[in-house]
Amino acid sequence: MRHRASKILQFELISLAAAILLSIFAFILGYLFFVFLVFYIIIFSLLCDALINLHYGNTQQAGKQVLRGALLFILITYLAFSL
Repeated sequence: MRHRASKILQFELISLAAAILLSIFAFILGYLFFVFLVFYIIIFSLLCDALINLHYGNTQQAGKQVLRGALLFILITYLAFSL
């Protein structure tokens, strides 16, 4: 039987792989839209990691990851609208 957090772990790994591929694509072609998309995918990965830590009872680590994700979201969104 699979663990309940394995689905979230799969989402985290898929999002990290997508971020790597899109960052290479953005670096080669130079599209700024893909750079912002990569940052939002990384934020999603951080939130998945926070959910995994919360599931295992590691609330301090989960709180740190949520805080990191929230700060990145605010900064990246501000940067996207200021350009």
